[in-house]
Amino acid sequence: MKSLDGALGFVLALVLAAPAASASSKVPVSFDPTLGAKPAQTQQKLAALDAKLPATFALSPALTGVKTGALTLTFFPETVAQLQRAKSASGTMTWPTTAVLCPKHAAFTTPATLLAAGAAASCNAAETSVRTRLGDATVCTSVEQPESYVLAYTPAEVTDATTASIESLIGLAGEALSHHAAPNGLLPADFVPTLRSVLWKIRRGPIDAQIAKAHASYTQVLSALTTQATCFDAGVRTALTKQVGDLDAELTALTAHLDALAAADLATAQHELVCMSAQSRARAALPFPSLTRPEREAIAFWLGGVYWRMRGGGLMPTGSTQKARTYFLQRPFQRIAELTGGSAVGNDVGTAIYLNIFDGWGDWMDMGTTAGGQDLYEDLVDMTDRGRHQVADNPLLPGSKSAASYLGPKGYDTTSLLVGGLDMGPCYAYALGELADFRYADTAPAPYGPFIEYFTAVGEFCTGASIALGMAKTLLDGVPSGQPPAALCLGRTCGDDGCGGSCGTCSGGATCNADGACVTACVPSCAAKTCGESDGCGGSCSTACDGGTSGGATGTSGAAAPGASDAAGGASPAGCGCRTAPAAPGGLAGGALFVAGALSLLRRRARGRCHRTAKAS
Repeated sequence: MKSLDGALGFVLALVLAAPAASASSKVPVSFDPTLGAKPAQTQQKLAALDAKLPATFALSPALTGVKTGALTLTFFPETVAQLQRAKSASGTMTWPTTAVLCPKHAAFTTPATLLAAGAAASCNAAETSVRTRLGDATVCTSVEQPESYVLAYTPAEVTDATTASIESLIGLAGEALSHHAAPNGLLPADFVPTLRSVLWKIRRGPIDAQIAKAHASYTQVLSALTTQATCFDAGVRTALTKQVGDLDAELTALTAHLDALAAADLATAQHELVCMSAQSRARAALPFPSLTRPEREAIAFWLGGVYWRMRGGGLMPTGSTQKARTYFLQRPFQRIAELTGGSAVGNDVGTAIYLNIFDGWGDWMDMGTTAGGQDLYEDLVDMTDRGRHQVADNPLLPGSKSAASYLGPKGYDTTSLLVGGLDMGPCYAYALGELADFRYADTAPAPYGPFIEYFTAVGEFCTGASIALGMAKTLLDGVPSGQPPAALCLGRTCGDDGCGGSCGTCSGGATCNADGACVTACVPSCAAKTCGESDGCGGSCSTACDGGTSGGATGTSGAAAPGASDAAGGASPAGCGCRTAPAAPGGLAGGALFVAGALSLLRRRARGRCHRTAKAS
């Protein structure tokens, strides 16, 4: 027993002394510290990684942990959701093309015959003009489905111009991906509506120009049908005139829809600033003011992921590593940083991310799958540290700064940026464990290349999406404003403060009304009240007993039965006391009583006159 006790004590001492990955509140990886070929070495690296992170840094409870094998990995919720969609995706997605805002345009076709029989040769020019102008009938549906603009991009034309803006970056990559249907379920349910909302806002200038051109064409068609009426078949002209008028009205309605969307989202974006001011924070003016924060984060996530993978050689091979780094990392991340942080920081932050790409990670990206190399656990820790380096360590270029060291002194909270970088390791590990067989656009003819053809490609997409999203969150959170927190609950004592907080709660059975005030429910009372009187709660007591037929016997005082309808349409909870006039008997008996009463009155008057006469005499 003595030897067994000693063994148990030794094992317990080892367990307590072992540096457990799960004990760190900073590193987004956790696993049994005894696992792996060289657990002690792995734990030393993990402890060193933890020590490199700021003392105040901690993983937020808002992050999401997921398991794969013996690993628990922590990501932004958006990243986890996308990885899990990829895991369950299957089949082929059908892109939505049904016209909802432009049904008349979608159904319109130019009549095969326009001219009247025997029309003069001079009418041919009018017909050609009308047919040409009606070619703009495609504008409404192309605006409703604004993503169609990507089809105008020259395949794989990688230049300064095609990487100069968010619009062109979406266009360049979108044209390449338009040749490959996405697996069904890969994209979130709101992906297409969000994409269209974004494009309506960032391309509003070109869209308005398209709509104005179509309006002008419709006006010219209607003018031709009127001024050269004899050229056109009468029936066709009448029908076409109405159709074109309907098309013009539909375009006007589409413009109104875009205006309403922009106005509503601008109000949402402005409310975001109000909520920031309640935390004494502010941010610079951003391009495209009506874009909401979720839309800006979505752009960052998807462009960051797609272009980071393209930087790694996917989808659009450039034949030059440096060209890929410039066009598929530096320029996209500059534009994403500008979109989420403003022009004053955009170029610098994007360049800071770019300058740290020159230190590779080829020794770790295989996640322990290369014979003779490190195992999964050691590669995971090294890759996680490599991601931290990407955003936090100053580049080798003299005088340059990392994204974190550039933004931190300006007042930005770089926590989300660091999380995005740290997720490089978890991205590759999850891809190996859960998405090793996932493929998307894995075969493509020149000038394209495979997009997602191996788990490391998933790791690249995930890494770029996480870093870009973390960068966006850090920038969108702004900097200290130097002002006291703005009050959100002026005049309110309860209810939502409009920014995810509370103005207080009600007690004693009271409830919070729409004005943010605690109110006690009013209990109507009609006890000892006559019909029609107030019930004390804005209603009136029941009139059901009018006429003396409710409650007591006919001709007596009575009470409305509880629950009887009151004058306001509600129920009289306790009834009301109704004083009713004596009912006049009907028929002959009633007539006799009436005559008797009249005669009695006349006698009294006569006696009164006699009495006064006698007294006078």
